[in-house]
Amino acid sequence: MGSPLIAQDSTHKFFVVTGCNGVGKSTVAEALRARLGAEVFHYPVEFVRFRERVSLDTAVQELPRLLYYLGATLHLSDLVRQQLTRSPVVCDRYLESPVSLFIVESNISEAELGNICSPLLPYLRVPDVTLLLTTNYETACSRIRERVRGRSSEAERRVLESPDFFRKREIALRTESDRLGPMVELDTTNLSIKEMCESAWALVKSS
Repeated sequence: MGSPLIAQDSTHKFFVVTGCNGVGKSTVAEALRARLGAEVFHYPVEFVRFRERVSLDTAVQELPRLLYYLGATLHLSDLVRQQLTRSPVVCDRYLESPVSLFIVESNISEAELGNICSPLLPYLRVPDVTLLLTTNYETACSRIRERVRGRSSEAERRVLESPDFFRKREIALRTESDRLGPMVELDTTNLSIKEMCESAWALVKSS
């Protein structure tokens, strides 16, 4: 989706934590928040409410669904840019997350995705570092089941139903994270929560 972008100058650093469901994103994002004195950002609450209200991921056609995700990402980017004048920012997922889903499951080709996304990229606040978390499929499923206890999101259901989806999504996440700028990777499969957080901090600190 175009050439890698260059992170814009700002007072503080911007980090993204990403990965498939069940890899430990929220745990690591919170640990980095504490270490850095950062604000943690997710997709805006208004977007999440709308997504749930209209069943965006299951009832809306691919192209309008993609455009809504891109609009939400631009909004998130503006919020990040504003906060970076005051503190570091950690984002729990960013542009690579929805784009990877469309690569894996939609009928929109990667070339078409590139044409749609490219005009937006110059306006996007690029991460200083993206931390991609990975794990094996069995561990991811175990963590999801333990966390959701019967109520799972659409993406979580896809993971639980399909190791192929999980594998392809991880590949797409790696590719799209790398396109946005510097990326480091951490396999959380055999790590305790403490080890996961310490390892993530070591990678971010040295980047």
